[in-house]
Amino acid sequence: MNALKTIAGVLLVSGGLAASQAYAQEKFYAGAGVGSSSIDESIAAGLIDSGPVDGKSNGFKVFGGYRFNPNLAVELALVNLGKASYSGTFLGDPVTGGQVKVSGLNASAVALYPVNPGFELFAKAGLFAWNAKASDTTGGVPFSAKDDGASLSLGIGANYYFTKNVGARIEWEHFDLDEAKASMLSAGIVVKF
Repeated sequence: MNALKTIAGVLLVSGGLAASQAYAQEKFYAGAGVGSSSIDESIAAGLIDSGPVDGKSNGFKVFGGYRFNPNLAVELALVNLGKASYSGTFLGDPVTGGQVKVSGLNASAVALYPVNPGFELFAKAGLFAWNAKASDTTGGVPFSAKDDGASLSLGIGANYYFTKNVGARIEWEHFDLDEAKASMLSAGIVVKF
């Protein structure tokens, strides 16, 4: 019985060392994703008094990260949330062709849970440094404005690796934009190196 415990202990320790050595070679990762974004109606507050706002759009992101260990990483991403379209009136003047484009830089701490060697779940929280650019025609006169800020971001997702270093990622992210909120569901590729 002691011999079995010793063998099991040696296998466990050597397996852990091999895994940590293999993992040490793959601390950096990068990737890109595309998906569907949604920006809530309050993004047009102050741009129109009344009228429809369509916050459904397409978004994309490019990201890179560094893994300290199998369960903790930091990630930096350039995020484009697409645009929200609006029209209506502002102080009685007609507003046409309105759109607000939102993008920014997101820095997050990422907690990972490896389910098996090829599949892992993750959750992240961070800071989204965003900017919004609005443009429309109000009462026949072109109008544009900019706003920016830094707010909370949250996300959950999963990575599935087809090979040791190349995989697919799916994730949902939430971004605060001062009073407005935005989210994006994206799918993409992730590469460890």
